[in-house]
Amino acid sequence: MNKTIQLNDSGVLFNREEHTYELNGKFLSGITDMLQRQLFPDEFDGVPEEAIQQAAHYGTEVHESIEQFDSFWTNDGTQEVADYIDICTTNGLIHERSEYTVTDGMNWASNIDKVFRKSDAVFDIADVKTYGTMTPEKQEKARWQLSIYAYLFETLNPKATVGRLYIIHLRNKLKKDETTDHIANLIEVDRIPSEVCKKLLDTDLAGEIFENPYDIPADIAEQEEEIRHLIQTKKEVEERLNELKSEILSRMEETQVRSWNTETMKLTRKLPSTRYSFDLNRFKSDHPEFNYDDYMKKSTVGSSLLITV
Repeated sequence: MNKTIQLNDSGVLFNREEHTYELNGKFLSGITDMLQRQLFPDEFDGVPEEAIQQAAHYGTEVHESIEQFDSFWTNDGTQEVADYIDICTTNGLIHERSEYTVTDGMNWASNIDKVFRKSDAVFDIADVKTYGTMTPEKQEKARWQLSIYAYLFETLNPKATVGRLYIIHLRNKLKKDETTDHIANLIEVDRIPSEVCKKLLDTDLAGEIFENPYDIPADIAEQEEEIRHLIQTKKEVEERLNELKSEILSRMEETQVRSWNTETMKLTRKLPSTRYSFDLNRFKSDHPEFNYDDYMKKSTVGSSLLITV
């Protein structure tokens, strides 16, 4: 029988007003400022300070409202709390801790917005965001943030494992055009390996610039315009080829011709036919007692690249 893991206390003193972390008389560094310094230095470029402060104030209000609900079952009646409850209920998220402080015990500390218990020793973690728009850059920053939290969480709790990483995106604000900006999404993000997170933290402590392994190399980025051009050309060529094939097939059907030959090309009209395929999933569902292993043919599929524009 598995033993239910109880989360360890970090021993870190968190000053909510000053937003500082202290352990054994030493102030520890937070994660958010480090990420902005190392990976997202241009995040707030061009954004008025007043707008930044207003967004921070709204975010704090939402965090505190849902924390009150999780801690004391107190519902202030806001849409954001209602949406949070619905997200947790729909996705089976069982609250374990809010604002759970994690640390490496030496240099770093931060608070995880939400810890959800998945099983005796597995926990999901989440960060609550109240952005107006979840841009790819914001989502990537949250991925780094949550991945580092997972690394610190497992350092503090060696017998526990972090399962899934979530962004809980909540927002319910009146816009200038009098419509409501209402957002309630649960976004799962992929975890960055702990060794990469540790390297980032160590690099920052050394006062050096971290080379992000997930940044696209400059020489590849420079090929973007050419790739776009080739994809567009391929699309236009395929469309024109399909038009020609349709015209030729129509002519061959009209004259009941099966093939045409030139010196370098052969055109063959395939007659209509019926194709049969085996629905393996349905067969498995109808016959769960059957052992398929001896009949399954395994083959290796090579790696490939998907380009989305």
